Amino acid sequence: MARDICVGLALGGGGGRGIAHIGVLAELEAARIPVHVIAGTSVGSLIAVLYAAGLTPRQMLALAMQTNWGDLVQPVMPRVGLVSATRMESLVNEILYSAKLEELPIPVAAVACDLYSGREVVLRQGNAALAVKASCAVPGIFLPVPHKDMLLADGGIVNGVPVNVVRNMNATLTVAVQLQQGLRETHELNSIFAILSRSFEVMQRSQHMEEPDVLILPELGNHHMGDLTRVMPAYEAGRAAAHEALPAIKELLGK
Repeated sequence: MARDICVGLALGGGGGRGIAHIGVLAELEAARIPVHVIAGTSVGSLIAVLYAAGLTPRQMLALAMQTNWGDLVQPVMPRVGLVSATRMESLVNEILYSAKLEELPIPVAAVACDLYSGREVVLRQGNAALAVKASCAVPGIFLPVPHKDMLLADGGIVNGVPVNVVRNMNATLTVAVQLQQGLRETHELNSIFAILSRSFEVMQRSQHMEEPDVLILPELGNHHMGDLTRVMPAYEAGRAAAHEALPAIKELLGK
């Protein structure tokens, strides 16, 4: 392996589908593929920050197995959002001892969108839990997050899979995990959460993703982005997709 190689991992958004990211990381670790820098959008930011802080895929899987939406959100008066992610922020702060992004062992970035300007915001400093909260704030569902002179919301509005971000973090080999792979027809749109999340998926379908060196596409079938119950199927889908990508990654590492 070349000494100056820098592997950058970009983790895309997708709500409950993000458990597949844990499977990808488990497979990369099993194959001794290093991750030198990591960036994530929405749920990808959560997994990226936890991994950058030193949590193993096994620890993250155990956490996913025991976590439900009640542990992460609480209803609010629907003025600018339906739920607050303060519980998720508190949970991440508890796990990471309120660490700052710049203090984590692996360089990490969380992608959000400033609703005032409409611009992409790459968070690489400050409280890690707050950055995750902002990156995951799906408009209409989660309360947006005031930060400095900005109002931050889900990074998936502007950048569903942050390949460009890891390249800007000096990655020379980029590996991306995309969870949104087109839409399957559904008639289960019987709640405001389902309608808003479906609308968000439709919006993301039209986004352009900067081409990575290797793209990992977990087969998640009809796994809804709001489903936190099907942990093992999503995890195994991530492992399987990463396993398929290993020859390509190893070939590039060997050049």
